[in-house]
Amino acid sequence: MSICLSPGGPTIYSSQQLSKRILVGTTKGVVTIDQVSPGAWQKTDQSLEQHHICALLQEPTSGRFFAGSHDAGISISDDGVEWRSANNGLAITNVYSLAFTQRNGKPVIYAGTEPAALFVSEDLGDSWTQIEELNNATNVDTWTFPAPPFLGHIKTITINQNNSDEIYLSIEQGGLYRTRDAGQSWTELTEGMPNDVHRMVMSPERPDRLFLADGFFFNRSDDAGKTWFEMADLIPRIGYADQLVYHPNKPDTLVVTGGYATPEAWATGSAKSAVYRTDNGGDSWQQSTSGLPDEIMPSFEAGSIEAAGDQSQIFLGDTDGQVWISTDEGLSWQQIVGELPWISKCFHADLIHGDLVLRDEDVQISDEMREKMAEMVDRSN
Repeated sequence: MSICLSPGGPTIYSSQQLSKRILVGTTKGVVTIDQVSPGAWQKTDQSLEQHHICALLQEPTSGRFFAGSHDAGISISDDGVEWRSANNGLAITNVYSLAFTQRNGKPVIYAGTEPAALFVSEDLGDSWTQIEELNNATNVDTWTFPAPPFLGHIKTITINQNNSDEIYLSIEQGGLYRTRDAGQSWTELTEGMPNDVHRMVMSPERPDRLFLADGFFFNRSDDAGKTWFEMADLIPRIGYADQLVYHPNKPDTLVVTGGYATPEAWATGSAKSAVYRTDNGGDSWQQSTSGLPDEIMPSFEAGSIEAAGDQSQIFLGDTDGQVWISTDEGLSWQQIVGELPWISKCFHADLIHGDLVLRDEDVQISDEMREKMAEMVDRSN
């Protein structure tokens, strides 16, 4: 197995031994990184260079790789090098997220898109079917995104490891939605939290405690998503939470990363990112700084953790095209490669690098949200 590092793919791996190969989704294709000696990694291959890859996964039973792109739908590969298009039945080809599970002993792959829609494949990507029942979810007509083309998307997909029929969709912007019947009906879980949802994680050992990274601070639920409370004061350096992983063998150990404010503020050239970790299930958090720059200018747009017994490795990819590793559960960090194509969901890297300027007329943000954004910037000063 290989670890996949991408903004919208699976992030939590439990293995027999730690992997020595990472596939990274970048703005210019899939980059392969190999561990060439203990502690030393290097780029060894690049494919799909013409496409902006937002989501990667490897289905464990077949070993097949899936790559979701912003501009060409889904590609599949049996070796991670040679790819072919796999868009049969995929009516929308701007793919933000991928996830997999097994149902009745067979692999099932899900793909989330913009405009927000959910597709499923039960034949390893040879064909896709849209789950039309998502269109009946509450408030679906309000799903949007602040920047053109103002369409909401499914940023990430979370599947309960103990129940393949229980699926959570993080809608940016729209909220968190859950199905417990494999998509036949959907429940909105937004009471007490913003609707700008980036990523939700749940521990199989404590399914009622959910953690949610969103565009306005950070939230937790202790009642399976019925109600939420904000944890901004526990992670004061993060306003725009994004990457979020828990240790599969120590589920009370989590790491969250994010920028100091929403992406509009990053146009100054810095996301002022931060990394926090907890060992007690989120009751308290500590900032991780060892090995990281005093000011982390890029945004961490991809994160994955792999655990093998007592060993683990956490990877972070950023909008400067750097990959970082922690082998001590997020206490300290080391850059293992740099100068890759940018690792970025949609246009975040363009903002930081000055290749995109969002004018006021290009952004649709309510007065309430602008007040929250100003609060985030004030907290960082």
